[in-house]
Amino acid sequence: MSTDGVRVLRILGREYSIKAPAGEEQVLQDAAAMLQAEIAANKKKFPYVTSNELVVLSALNLCARQLNADDTSTDTDAVARRLATLNRRIREQLGAQNG
Repeated sequence: MSTDGVRVLRILGREYSIKAPAGEEQVLQDAAAMLQAEIAANKKKFPYVTSNELVVLSALNLCARQLNADDTSTDTDAVARRLATLNRRIREQLGAQNG
């Protein structure tokens, strides 16, 4: 199935030979499996669309999820910064009251 980092991936019944950087072969296979699963889910929802449309719908869904995940991590960072600021203010106030 593979030689020198080349992976044969099967997506929508078609095989693609793709060379992956050393150490990233599994990531490539996982990405292909994720895409294939998304295509299968969309095919159930939209049985009459073409293969090309399925790929585009699936890619857009995966990209939207990634962008939402990025937004969530940004929100988490902002919350952590706000909590750290509040924590510092509380300690300052407690320190001012005690001493």
